[in-house]
Amino acid sequence: MNYLSLLKGRTRAMLTDISSLAVIIIAVVVSIYISQYSNAENPKEIMIEVVNYDEGALGERLIEILSYEEDFNFRVSNYDEAINNLAMDKAQGIIEISPDFTKKIKRSEYESLVKVTVMADSYEMTTFTEMVINDAIKVWSEELVRKRITEIEGSSEEDLDEFIANTKDAWKSEGLLDIKSIMAAESEPEKEENYFGIRWYAFFALFYLCISGTWMCGYSSTGLLRRVSGKGGKTSLLFIFQSLPGIAVSLLGFIPVLIISGHPNPFRVFVSFMIYICSSAAVALIICCISGKFSNLVLISPIAVAAVSLFAGLLCELPEWARVWDITSVVVPGHWFYNAIFDKRYFAGSVIALACWFLLGMFTAWIISRRKRIE
Repeated sequence: MNYLSLLKGRTRAMLTDISSLAVIIIAVVVSIYISQYSNAENPKEIMIEVVNYDEGALGERLIEILSYEEDFNFRVSNYDEAINNLAMDKAQGIIEISPDFTKKIKRSEYESLVKVTVMADSYEMTTFTEMVINDAIKVWSEELVRKRITEIEGSSEEDLDEFIANTKDAWKSEGLLDIKSIMAAESEPEKEENYFGIRWYAFFALFYLCISGTWMCGYSSTGLLRRVSGKGGKTSLLFIFQSLPGIAVSLLGFIPVLIISGHPNPFRVFVSFMIYICSSAAVALIICCISGKFSNLVLISPIAVAAVSLFAGLLCELPEWARVWDITSVVVPGHWFYNAIFDKRYFAGSVIALACWFLLGMFTAWIISRRKRIE
């Protein structure tokens, strides 16, 4: 059996099959777009409504200090507008400055200075309340020092002006009472880059192998599998040589996607993708064999590929309640490719998965081809 001739024939057929090549071209374009979109800097500003009831000047000073905070956009409004924006999810919190804020600060009273309403349940909004308290303390410290300066014999207005200028610089540079520095040891780690471009390309590559694997579906008297087995050929070698062109095209398409993604360890990811795409070819063999004919393949492959990729966490992040999927998904190749992307152990597991899926694919092809002969 001349397997090289089969390889050349398969390569020629694949390169002239515009529809299947379109899948991998679209996969590259879409994955690159996803990578660029994911890597784009989208500053996250949380909108906070500020309702200032204060009858003195220190309420305005608190608003000014709040405006120095990063990641928050403060908007002064009335209560009705603030509540409406909160209800419509246009704002994530409300700060209400009490009418006697200035009077209480001057009398060194600290109860009921501000009221904070927080709707969003997130780490940013958890630290937000601490930040408001921190900034209220800044107003109090300014007023306390201002009072002490006026009590010092020989002090002048220039001394007060210098103090005010220095405190403004300090708050802007977050040099004092910085809540982020205080909570740094307990803060959550920054979320890792999601690399959705790489992950979605893995999904498209599996789909491409399924769609381009129509040769696996022929079990008629002229079907490739039947003809090869009739000439004493081995199904395993047929599968390898017929799958190589699709695997090569998928690997070539992955290179620009990997480069655009900006992954810090591209060699590791490329090696893991090589193992993944070989395993995916075995998965595609099973899907094609079960489909039996092209019309069934067109219906089954999108659902099967999406289910396998979703199960492995490639299409989206798994929710907390679905963590059991993360454990059971070790049986699918995408699980180990996902691990490699995020610098987790993958090699041994991916190789075992490759071997298991290859054997399962060979067994499935043998069973179905045997049943077709009987029929």
